[in-house]
Amino acid sequence: MDYEYMEELEELMFNDKYEEAIELINSLDEDEISTEITILLAHAYSCIDKNKKALKTLLDISDDIDDSNIPYYFELAHCYYSIHKYHLAIKALEKCMETDENFTDGWMLMCFIAIDKDDSELFEYASAKAKELDEEDWEEFFGENAVSNELSHYTEDEYNAVINHIEKYFGHIDHFLDIPEKTFDNIKIACIPPSDKCRMLTFITVGMGSYKMNLPEGYENIFSSRTELVAYLPTEWDLKSTSPENTWISRYMLTLATMIQFDDSWIAPGHTISNGSPFAPNTKFNGVIIDNLILMNDKAVNAVLPNGDTITFYQFIPIYEEEMVYKINNGCDALLKLLTEKLFVSFRGAININRQNVCENLKEKNWAIPKSSIEHILEWSGSDGCYATDKIMVENKPVGFMYREKPQSEYDSGWRFMAGDETQEYMDNSENMGIYSLNTLCNYDIDISDYLESPVGSAFYRNQKGDFVEADPKNI
Repeated sequence: MDYEYMEELEELMFNDKYEEAIELINSLDEDEISTEITILLAHAYSCIDKNKKALKTLLDISDDIDDSNIPYYFELAHCYYSIHKYHLAIKALEKCMETDENFTDGWMLMCFIAIDKDDSELFEYASAKAKELDEEDWEEFFGENAVSNELSHYTEDEYNAVINHIEKYFGHIDHFLDIPEKTFDNIKIACIPPSDKCRMLTFITVGMGSYKMNLPEGYENIFSSRTELVAYLPTEWDLKSTSPENTWISRYMLTLATMIQFDDSWIAPGHTISNGSPFAPNTKFNGVIIDNLILMNDKAVNAVLPNGDTITFYQFIPIYEEEMVYKINNGCDALLKLLTEKLFVSFRGAININRQNVCENLKEKNWAIPKSSIEHILEWSGSDGCYATDKIMVENKPVGFMYREKPQSEYDSGWRFMAGDETQEYMDNSENMGIYSLNTLCNYDIDISDYLESPVGSAFYRNQKGDFVEADPKNI
């Protein structure tokens, strides 16, 4: 790689311009990307909360890595830590320590892992080593006056504003849950019985929004920096039992609520968080997806604090491992659409711990163009999601009909693509279509690129000569 490019890349990383760094690296030829550059790419992905992508980037070069490559194994450990696969994170750190037993950053990360695992023996061992190597840093993170050990809290006026909002729009708070070893003075779980406002049992965090999340650059005007979580449960949920089988939802809500402060991380609609294993013996759910709140009216979504700040209420939805993988491969909208169609409104309401895993029996489609062969050929600004049928994506038929409707989300361009010979029965089966990027569709049929700037309401069909002709929207 040219020295000038390397200097530019290091400057971007130093100034936290991670997306620009990623764009620069991805613009390079394959033979220009060294192991060092790949590790920087993974680090940039981690810094914008794309931990799964960061992990894949590292694992793709694992066969070429020497056992003594500390930067690689440390970044790998951080990726595993970020997705809560602690045993794998520890194994990666052990690789670092085999090369340099005085690797301070490694011992520091081991301390954080021990805290998350609630492993006092591991913390005592790692902490002693970290403190010996760098007492000043150790005191900052783990000492008596460590800021990272102090959770933020609402002022009295802010707390009252949040409580009043919850009771006005969600229902009367019957009590706050007593969760053994998981109750914090500043973050609690409010329990709201079924009522005319909502026929389900409702759990809501109170206190998570006292912390203003550190959103990445460019996201400040898209997502809320202060949030509380809402979960809907069956009315028969046993609130008296403190067994893991009955407290796993409230426990994980509190874990997530505190994690964003301890880790200085953030969440937004579409984020998935893996637990690494099932939450409890009676469920196979092992992760959650965060979604916008839709069951209540629009006024319930946001509470306004006395200083004018907004608290946004996001929904907390437990999901299976296969559903999480499906979301990673196909996008948030695709999973939510699948859940909606398979489970109707129940998935956004009461949590049935025995509900169907909507991705359990999904077969991976044999794409006409492998994902690894998709090239960047479309320059596009704005939302680029679109729907296309398998007639195009699997059978490799050219686009025969395309139209643009009002977008369904902030990621949706509104474009819909069909081969033209799909029957109504075919279209009624959601498994016959999927969500893709416009760039991917252009890889399948470059002819569509000339029409993508057309406004909402536009429609085109391919005539017998193979040319696109504008269609009358009234006939769609």
